[in-house]
Amino acid sequence: ALQASGISARSFWIVNALVVHGDIGLAHWLADQPAVALVAANVQHTLDVDAVEAGDSGNSEPAWGVSQIGAPSVWADWGVRGAGIVVADLDTGVAFSHTALLEQYRGWSGGAVDHNYNWYDAAGDPGSPTPVDLVGHGTHTMGTMVGGAAGGYSALGVAPGAHWIAARACEGLFCTDTALIDGAQWLLAPTNLAGQDPRPDLRPNIINNSWGKAGESDWYAGYVTAWNAAGIFSVFANGNYGGLENCESSTSPGNYANSFSAGATDSQDLIANFSSRGPTSDGRLKPDLSAPGVAVPSSVPDGSVKLMSGTSMAAPHVAGAVALLWSANPTLIGNLASTEYVLTSTAAPRPTAECRAVPGPPTVPNNVYGWGRLDVRQAVQQARVDVPWLAVQSSVVLPANGSAQVQLTLDARQVSGPGTYQARLLVARNGSLSSIPISFQVQPGANIAPLTGRLTDLWHGAGVYGRVQVGAGPAVQTDTGGNYTVTVPYGAYALQASATGYLSETAGVSVTAPTTANFIMVPDLPHLQWSSGPISATLAFAEQVSVPVTISNVGTRPLTVTASIPPLDWIVDSAGVPGASLYDMSSFAPISLTDDSIYTQPLMLGFDFPIFGLLTGQLYLSSNGWVSAVKSTSADPFSYCLPSNSLPPGSLAPFWADLDPSQGGQVRFGQVASDAFVVSFEGVPAWQEVPDPGSPTYTFQLALHASGEVEFLYGAMGPLPAQWSVGASYDLERGLRLACHNAPADLGGHSWSLHNQPLPALWLSAQPTQLTLAPGASTNLNAVLSGYGYAPWHPGPSTGILRLLTIDPGQANVDVSAAAQVGPAPYVHMLPLIFR
Repeated sequence: ALQASGISARSFWIVNALVVHGDIGLAHWLADQPAVALVAANVQHTLDVDAVEAGDSGNSEPAWGVSQIGAPSVWADWGVRGAGIVVADLDTGVAFSHTALLEQYRGWSGGAVDHNYNWYDAAGDPGSPTPVDLVGHGTHTMGTMVGGAAGGYSALGVAPGAHWIAARACEGLFCTDTALIDGAQWLLAPTNLAGQDPRPDLRPNIINNSWGKAGESDWYAGYVTAWNAAGIFSVFANGNYGGLENCESSTSPGNYANSFSAGATDSQDLIANFSSRGPTSDGRLKPDLSAPGVAVPSSVPDGSVKLMSGTSMAAPHVAGAVALLWSANPTLIGNLASTEYVLTSTAAPRPTAECRAVPGPPTVPNNVYGWGRLDVRQAVQQARVDVPWLAVQSSVVLPANGSAQVQLTLDARQVSGPGTYQARLLVARNGSLSSIPISFQVQPGANIAPLTGRLTDLWHGAGVYGRVQVGAGPAVQTDTGGNYTVTVPYGAYALQASATGYLSETAGVSVTAPTTANFIMVPDLPHLQWSSGPISATLAFAEQVSVPVTISNVGTRPLTVTASIPPLDWIVDSAGVPGASLYDMSSFAPISLTDDSIYTQPLMLGFDFPIFGLLTGQLYLSSNGWVSAVKSTSADPFSYCLPSNSLPPGSLAPFWADLDPSQGGQVRFGQVASDAFVVSFEGVPAWQEVPDPGSPTYTFQLALHASGEVEFLYGAMGPLPAQWSVGASYDLERGLRLACHNAPADLGGHSWSLHNQPLPALWLSAQPTQLTLAPGASTNLNAVLSGYGYAPWHPGPSTGILRLLTIDPGQANVDVSAAAQVGPAPYVHMLPLIFR
């Protein structure tokens, strides 16, 4: 009917869809046709990139994210670099001539270029016949998947031995529905540059998708289903809405049940603030796992390397990891369920209680990290098949219409004894596998014996995966626990044990019977050891005491240590104690608070009270369950997990939520004793667009004591709203999180007790603040306790932390506890201090 009317329409075969150009009247006419299920606008979807910045040149090491997930050890230990696997991205295109990407392009061969079946421009009008990238995003994501050396980095990508093709679906930082549909279909069956002669056999194994649509929409579900049916592993960015919407912020298609999505972590394996969280609206876990996504270095079109942040950068780490996994074990190619299981079951666990439907302890998996941070070394180690007695060429070059021989080596020394051993040689071509059975008969021999042993880490005692060279004979691989076995003729042997990241160790053995030779492996890294007496003292005012902390580098590389004193404003005396006893406030008259209001007058405490180290005698009250030392122009109904810069400096939040006292309940305050002041919310409901008398209500109190103690007390608390927070806040960096919607805890009938103290930096310091130790060197770092931290409102000892930041991978942070009791000054002159 459209063709008969002369209306432009294009039919797609990947799903039963038409792209139609017309006006709103035509859209309504189409929607009325019984054969039409859906009419939708050609909307735009964002690329999940958070920031772009220049970075320092590399230090001849792989990009940090590639190292973080263990890819270099996969290359070194097993020679697996992604050979035989083809990856693709549906993105802004790729600058194929970038030196880090050219040799990996499937269309490049010995100086000749053929873009047929390797490149498609769905975004251009007309499309470019050669790969282009006007934005840089697609070039960056492709670099993270397969990029080689550039910008001072020895490798940018996870699988630099894989090949790539690309479909351009995004003109800028946005991608239209029609281009994404067009690109999805081309990737399932690439065509020549004329758009003819589709070749499903040339489809990629893996597709990276660093784009998404905010919210939940199943518009792309059919395309993901088609990819899955073809055995293509598609990876999606989980979205960059974590900082705005927190939980339930995963984007589509990453939040589909049949999609695999990635959240973003930083170099400390902490989730990025922007990384979208789950769960989905039907309660499913998202993301599936997390990967490096903050300040990731990779290729950009001008030939250089730049840093980008976003779940856009996390997803290609996962795509590259699948390339390594499938290259290591071709039986996994197209087996999506098994591949997902290997990835999730080997991820580095990152437990958290955030974004849980009900309060509870930290768990794995969770809706922040998924199953954890991607660990491709563990994944490949779990999936690969190790046949120590069989060696084979990893690749062979076949001339056109020609043949070649593949050399196999069978080694009877690398078996545990006589017997029949069997294996399969797998040949992978374009996603299909053929199997060649191999049988190996080992006969009994005279004067032979097994040589066994274990490689063990010096510092941690764990088994080390590595190799043991037996004289001029075979190099024996260990199993995952560091154990090895080899059968050798009687004689004397020189053994050399080696492992990635460790110094080599040697030993000599004489074998005339079953023999054991174990090796203690020394990591080739810096390693911190420290010791000190108690860092504590009772000081007269202005007195100073220095306590030495001995630090040593027992590793093999130089060690840098930086000392810092993190802020510690609040000490929690008791947390979440059941059986809270509320103060009787019946003698105090209720006040009138409207929705989203600040009480007109300050609350006069009757005594001075410390909040973040400053004394105040008055507080301001918000209808949304918080008080502050500074009057705010907004009641701030939209709560975030503390600390936050949304609240004024010096805020205490017993229950920060969008409450509405005008719709029910009572709010009271008053001095219940000469040294105690209480603010009480009793049966107050949350705000509702249409008030419902049966909606949940909340009863809680804030009690302030002249001693500096703060109590958060809870009575009956109905089902908690979608967003709420409990704690203290000064700004985005200083504050105390006790609980919130992302890290829930039981509130009803419970209580918390805490007190403010002087900042540790007032009485604790370190000298020097930074030093570098050569291997084997030791020195003293002095913790200095100074008697200038006296506060009349804080009679007890002050506590703090001396934090040592190191480049020791196993001990990035070392916290040493410190305490000081500071006596009063001989003369005290009090000046009024006012928050502004």
